[in-house]
Order: sequence, then C-alpha cells, then structure tokens
Amino acid sequence: MVSIKASYKKMQEMLGKQLSIEQLDDLLSYAKSEIDQYIEEEDMLVIDIKTSNRPDLWSPEGMIREIKGILEEESGIPEYEVKESGYVVKVDSQLASTRPYIACAIAKNISLTDYYIKQIMQLSEKIDFSYGRRRKRSSIGFYNLSMIKSPIEYKVIEETHEFIPLESTEKMSLERILEEHEKGKEFGHIVKEYGHYPILLSADGTTLSLPPVINSNDVGKITEETTGSLIEVTGNNFETVNVVLNILCQVLVNHGAEIYSVKIEYPPDIYIASVITPLLDKEEIEIDLDVVNKYLGTKMKPKDAVKLIAKRRFNCNSIDSKILTIEIPPYRKDILHWVDIAEELAIALDYNKIGPTKWTVLTTGGLLPETESENLVRNILVGAGGTEVLTNILTDPEILTTRVNIDKQDYVKIENPVTSTYSVMRKMIYPLLINVLSKNTHETYPQMLFEVGEIVKLIDKKVVTQSNAAFLFADADASFEDTHKRLNQLLSLLNTNYEIKQVNHPSFTEGRCGQIIIENKECGIIGEFHPSILENNQIWVPVVGFEIELPLIPSLKCKVKSTD
Repeated sequence: MVSIKASYKKMQEMLGKQLSIEQLDDLLSYAKSEIDQYIEEEDMLVIDIKTSNRPDLWSPEGMIREIKGILEEESGIPEYEVKESGYVVKVDSQLASTRPYIACAIAKNISLTDYYIKQIMQLSEKIDFSYGRRRKRSSIGFYNLSMIKSPIEYKVIEETHEFIPLESTEKMSLERILEEHEKGKEFGHIVKEYGHYPILLSADGTTLSLPPVINSNDVGKITEETTGSLIEVTGNNFETVNVVLNILCQVLVNHGAEIYSVKIEYPPDIYIASVITPLLDKEEIEIDLDVVNKYLGTKMKPKDAVKLIAKRRFNCNSIDSKILTIEIPPYRKDILHWVDIAEELAIALDYNKIGPTKWTVLTTGGLLPETESENLVRNILVGAGGTEVLTNILTDPEILTTRVNIDKQDYVKIENPVTSTYSVMRKMIYPLLINVLSKNTHETYPQMLFEVGEIVKLIDKKVVTQSNAAFLFADADASFEDTHKRLNQLLSLLNTNYEIKQVNHPSFTEGRCGQIIIENKECGIIGEFHPSILENNQIWVPVVGFEIELPLIPSLKCKVKSTD
C-alpha cells in the first residue's frame, strides 16, 4: 500500500468539479484509493492507494485519469504526440552485468509551480522506493535541459571523478559521496555491489548524476524557472525502466508539457539494437466475453463491454463475435491474464451494484486429517521447547544451496520471477530456519525454532508436495544429544520406532550426522551443522537440528500429493 499527499483544492480543479470529501472519496475508490485523512489547515489530503502493482495511480494525475474515464469525460488510452529531439544516450558495455538499462525523454514548455514540483518528486520517490525496489531495480532523475548537450554518456568512471552533489556546495569524489553524503549513505550499497561507478555525463563533460544515488546540484535540479527537462530512468530491468518513464511522461503531459524522444544506443552485449524512448507500443490481450460473463455472473454484450473497457482507459482494437482484442496502456504492466480485464470490467460496472446471492447449501467446517496430524506435531515440538516460525514456500535458491553447502538441486522454479528472492519452491525447510537464525543473532540464546509446513520437489518429472517438520537448536552448548532428545520425544509420542544410521551430508559436520530410518525407509536427517554454514550465515554459536518427512510416519495421516 502506498500513501501520498495531495491538495484537496487542486484535485477538484483537475476534475473541474466542486466535490465534498465524501464524494471525492467515492470516486477515488474507482482508482483503488481512499482518503485516509484531510488536514484542513494545510488543504492537504492523505490518500491511501490500495494496490502495489499500479504505480500509474501513485499521483493525483493518475487517479484523476481513472476517475474521468468512469465519469465518461474521457475514454480510452490517453494519446500524446512524441517529437524527435535529436538527443542521444550512449551506453557503456561495462554496465552490462550491473545496471545496463536506461530510458529517457525530454519535456519542453513545462510550467511547474512549487506544488507540482513537489508532487513530481513525491511520485518519483514512491516509485523508486516501492516499484523500483529502493532504487535497486529502477531509479528516476530529472535534469535542467538547458545545461545538457548531446550525446549523453551513460558509462563507468573512476572513483576519483568529482562533482557537486544535490544539496551540497562543494565538489566531492564519487567515493566520498558514498561515504559522506546523506543519499550516498542510504543508497551507496547498491553501487558498492557493482564494483564500479556508473555515471551520466553531458557531451561537454558536465556530470548529470551518479545513478542511482544522487543528481548533481546544478544540472540535476528542477525549479519553477525550468522550462525544459531531461527525464531518465536507469535500472536492471528493461521493461521496468520503460514503464516508469511512460508514467512520468503521462503526468507531465497533463501539465502541458511537449514530449520529445531520446535515442538510446546500446552495445550488442546489452541490447540487440538502439531504442527510441519513450516506448509507447501498446500490448494486446484477447478476451472471450462469454467466459468473462460466466466468471462475473453478468450478461454483457460486446458493445456494452467495449464501452465499459473504454471507461477503464483501455482501447478495444477489434471485435470478432464475442472475442475482444484489448489494447493496454503503455504505462500499465499489471495486465497479465483475461481475469485482469474481467476485474476492470467489474469495476466499471460498479461493485456496489453487484447484488448479494443467498446461500443454498449448509456446510459445516472442519479440519482435514492431514491438518490434525500436522497440529499434533506442532504441539509436541512446542512441548519440546520450540518456537514455531512460518517461512515462505517461495524462496531464494541461494538459501537452499550455497548458504547450506549444497552445490545444486532440482527445484520447481517460477517462470519469469520478479526477483530471485522468490524464484524457486523450497524442497526442504531447515535452510530457511538457518536463514531465520542468521537474522536473529541479536536475540538471546538458546534459540529453538521449528516449522511444520509444505515442501515441493520433483520426482520423475512430477511435482510432489508433502509436509515436513524441521527443528533447530542454537546455543553455545548445543550438541547432537540436544536435537536427538527432541527427535526422540517427537517420535516416541507418535508411537513410532526409528533408528539413526550414520551418514555424511554437506550441511552437517562429519561424524555428527545421521539418517533417520523408519520401517526401513529413509525419512529424514539429523545432526550438527557444519561450522562453515554458521560462518556463511554469520551465526556465532553451534546449531543442531533435524528435518523429517511426515508422510513416512505411520501414525500420521499426512499424504504426498502429486501433480503432472
């Protein structure tokens, strides 16, 4: 959820209507937003936007665009002309492995008041922080066009390079900026990970910025006197930087700006060809109106759907019987499936007009046998002194491999993940508990953690899910006997006989690791974690633990579920 501030008076001016707070709040619901607070003495609204995947709504201009569509004052995708500027940005191939992508545009004949400058800066900060992942995925820069000459270089430069950073009065080297400047301290870690310093330079050698950290104090500042501006977005994702640029251009157009394109010259090892930005190509998606009607419980005809989709600021490019081809605005990348269009149609129809349906079947809820078995295991491990934690089934492959001394595994992977942090399905739990311990070294010891939850693995090219239980004990005096005692307590209370067979495992210390055997089946691992794992995760006390597959315990009613 994103929260922004906007003038109540200015919002009414943009709408061209005198509205009460309640009326405006009702209209903002169509933009997935609501008024959280009105500070009357400051004429300031605090607005909560209830969606994290619509950065185009994180400004008053974006909200008003949605509302005008609903009110049928405007319809379809807003269009504006993009003229050629003749400006070029040349990208250095040394950026290929770090922050290779850049999208730029030029805005001319802009007329900005102090209020609208603050609004643009607010939007930029919100996008940088949330959509841009704290500037790691993307970051935004605005510059005074009158001080910039083409071609602009986006390149790697020596750390001794100097310029005057924003809100400063003296020249500082890039290294010093990262160590001493407020923004350098906040975002310098991003650049330090690169191992080099990216820089934006005008053709005359003037420094524009050290992306994604700080702009220069002269070129990188816009004021009420600024009539022309270069807008740039750098990042590590091609689509993201271009979407963000489109959002910013759309906002500036609302303030009367004329938009001019910039040619981005990429080397072959970054992108296959030069790109003219902003990229305003519209993606398309087909929907079957019969399917949508069944999904929503409506009876829309094609002409009704076309009108409604226009109210939501889309274009309907073609109609083939009840198959509609919808054009998506270039500032939106949240439309991935026909269900997303169905939601837009439902909003246009007005959720408030959806009548309630009466239930027809009386059902009584209850727990599945598998859940009851898992709860039994939880209760026993709590009784053994454990504290339950819940970690994500989706995780980072590094946590499951290098962080626990495992070279490579076959995982169920997510196609086109937004981030590597949530790119694979876990096939064991104990690495995630090790990760939890690494985040809690500031807490007192002993620490006893456990989790009972699903894991996902591949067996004969089939996706299999099952429940596992993992228990970790961390303390200065932790030993194999401590974790064996908890395992014995668990299996004894489950009336299960077992044995432990000594094995070698990369996660555990040699000679202090065993395979848990139940009815001649290998069903888990127990042992003392290897010192190198503790060092990798910056855990400074011994850790012991076990993980066991619950479906292999005869007294439990846990099942293995398979999907082709």
